[in-house]
Amino acid sequence: LLELVIALTLFGVMAGIVFSSFRLAMNSYLKSQVKMEEEASRRILKGQIRRQVGSLFPLRPVASFNKAGPESELLEGADPTRAFAPLFYGTPDSVTFNTVTPLVDFERPGLTVVRYGPAQDEYGDYYLGSMESPFVGLDSFVEMIQVPRGKPLPLIEGVSQIEFEYYGYDSEAQIFDWYSEWFGDERRAVPTAIRILYDKGEVVAMVNASFFGGSVQSGVRNLLGQTN
Repeated sequence: LLELVIALTLFGVMAGIVFSSFRLAMNSYLKSQVKMEEEASRRILKGQIRRQVGSLFPLRPVASFNKAGPESELLEGADPTRAFAPLFYGTPDSVTFNTVTPLVDFERPGLTVVRYGPAQDEYGDYYLGSMESPFVGLDSFVEMIQVPRGKPLPLIEGVSQIEFEYYGYDSEAQIFDWYSEWFGDERRAVPTAIRILYDKGEVVAMVNASFFGGSVQSGVRNLLGQTN
């Protein structure tokens, strides 16, 4: 009887050790699966950002706007050259542009106004969000800058700091560099690339439609190949 008690005790101890090891292994496996899924989701969303920015359409309407933010006024007839300035509005906090590749209503592709910027969910957590609306004229573009409506689509979640930078040619300095602002009516062009910096990394997206020549595009591709 004593030997049986000892054997059962040892068996219970071994079973407890095996069960604990199995539970730890399962927890590690589940955590790794969740992490892999989150990383895969991030890669997919980053790819979608690059695809959407790459499909940026430098639309030049019959009127444009200045860089006064909410106080922007349409400049119809004020400066004829502004009628040929592409609709692009980039600040350190957000960027608004036209694209032919929507992410939300992808089943009905068409010219779409997109705005990237920080957003906050119902729990108070910040994320990089995207808002879209069909382009139906200059007013729809200006409205997306001033008073965007709707709930942003989460692109990158769990971020506390978001900053936008724009790569292009400065005609005054005659150099290519990254800039914290880029206004289409001021530079008469869209940037060659957009970089989104956040607290866990960055996304660099090449703009396929620009006014630069092939040699410059090639140089920019080499630059972007060195970044994430």
